[in-house]
Amino acid sequence: MGKELGRAYRRIVVKVGTHSLTDERGELRYEKFEQVVADVADAVHGGHEVILVSSGAIALGAFRLGWRRDLLTLPEKQAAAAVGQTLLMKAYAECFAERGLAVGQILLTRDDLDDRRRYVHLSNTLETLLRHRILPIVNENDSVAVEEIRVGDNDTLAAALAGAITADLVALLTDVEGLYDKNPRLYPDARLISEVRELTPEIWALAEGAGTVVGTGGMRTKLEAARIATSMGVDLVILRAGEGRLGRFLAGETVGTLFHRRPAPRGKKRWLQAVARPSGTIVVDDGAVEALVRGKKSLLVPGVRRVEGTFEEGDVVLVVGENGLPVAKGLARYASEELRRLLQRKASGQSVARLPEVVHRDELVLVEGVAQTSPDA
Repeated sequence: MGKELGRAYRRIVVKVGTHSLTDERGELRYEKFEQVVADVADAVHGGHEVILVSSGAIALGAFRLGWRRDLLTLPEKQAAAAVGQTLLMKAYAECFAERGLAVGQILLTRDDLDDRRRYVHLSNTLETLLRHRILPIVNENDSVAVEEIRVGDNDTLAAALAGAITADLVALLTDVEGLYDKNPRLYPDARLISEVRELTPEIWALAEGAGTVVGTGGMRTKLEAARIATSMGVDLVILRAGEGRLGRFLAGETVGTLFHRRPAPRGKKRWLQAVARPSGTIVVDDGAVEALVRGKKSLLVPGVRRVEGTFEEGDVVLVVGENGLPVAKGLARYASEELRRLLQRKASGQSVARLPEVVHRDELVLVEGVAQTSPDA
């Protein structure tokens, strides 16, 4: 990879998994914990801006309360998270203070990423913390999150945050060395893959099996994080936590598995492409698909065939062809009911050709598979 690559990573999102911090019961593994803290602190003192995404709150809370984590109901998991988050932050604050760093806590739900205004506020908060050399420690707000507003896992959260603060690298610290050509726990001759330039079906097929007993994810969640990060122009590396591997990678040593970034859109389009979830769907005809993909045009009312779901003006919508395949995501300039009324006018023979755009080109991105190679696609 070359040492010059490591020096290019000015801003880094580091995610550490539950199993890298706790044992199978959920008790904090202080030796591993301090190794992670040391690696992150060394990166900050080395001139890198770091945001730490940390799992472990539910496991720590359940252990403190004497609860079996695998048998917990959702309210019990939320209660365990409330207890465990205080323990986790106390440990981080004390350990980082010994290394001359202050920390700040940020707890998020999916809504904070989906809502553009809240997403911008989040970005501004992170920027302010970094500017004052305060280490942001981020976690999903498991005490209040239910399925509808969950990000899902901290691998995905780390990748999404990388887009919010225009990071250069996501480093996933885990309990394996990286991505192997087969499961290393089952096959002693498994070979580590040091670099991935494209997430091919063959690469996705390597993500077999679930995660550890304590962790919530597996290799597939890490590949999904790699898809999100690289689509936003951010490199992602999977590293075994501890033993200075993060610093070694940043110094240019070939460790772990590096997923190379791709050309990416900027600003609002970056958020649209990789983070924002659609509130509804607009089905368009073949002519509209051609205009969007080849002509790089806005979506107009004449090209709309039907509307699915309910959304308001300014919400994110998914644009699909009549074959059901996704084409683009964008910001709707009509509410769903208003757009349905316009389609009724069109069906009655009234002209809708001169109406404003349904989705303007400046607020639209093509989905993966049909997106062009240009960063502005």
